[in-house]
Amino acid sequence: MITPGEIFSKSDFGTFYNTYYKRFIRYACYYVDDVRTAEDLTHDAILYCWENRSKLPPDTDMLGYVLSAIKNKCLNHLKHLQIEAEYGRQCIELYEWEINARIMTLEDEHYNDIFANEIKRIVRSALAQLPEQTRHIFEQHRFKFRSRREIADELGVSLQKVDYHINKATRHLYNELKDYSPLFVIFFQIFFG
Repeated sequence: MITPGEIFSKSDFGTFYNTYYKRFIRYACYYVDDVRTAEDLTHDAILYCWENRSKLPPDTDMLGYVLSAIKNKCLNHLKHLQIEAEYGRQCIELYEWEINARIMTLEDEHYNDIFANEIKRIVRSALAQLPEQTRHIFEQHRFKFRSRREIADELGVSLQKVDYHINKATRHLYNELKDYSPLFVIFFQIFFG
């Protein structure tokens, strides 16, 4: 039996380390089934024992103490892997649920109506936020299909002024629909198609 008193010097600990290190790694590898992980856990356990050797009772079996420390490190490592695996399973289940929900939504005949109504609601709300002249020019041009020239003549403003208001409204709508940006084209098909 090797006691803490026998390995208090660094040279004695170096001898202990070199004598048993490979055996400790084999012991750890039996549990974790990975040489690099076994090396890391063994090194950490031996270092822990060295740093805490002065706190041990003089009759402590250092070989048994180190093996116990390695066993605990392996146990903690395996429990951590178990938690990661469970988390991975939960993520996969959530991802599968999300995909199934998307498929069901896309297969639902009423989805397009729901989506179109949501887009229309956002557009109405966004247009209500615009100044009256900007909203009026945009609605005349996009909803009533009036030409820019007709709108300019009716309001007594330049074509550039009409273009300014149309662009201002379009930018505002784009910002309001940014979460739907891949579907922004559909917005124009819904309203102008």
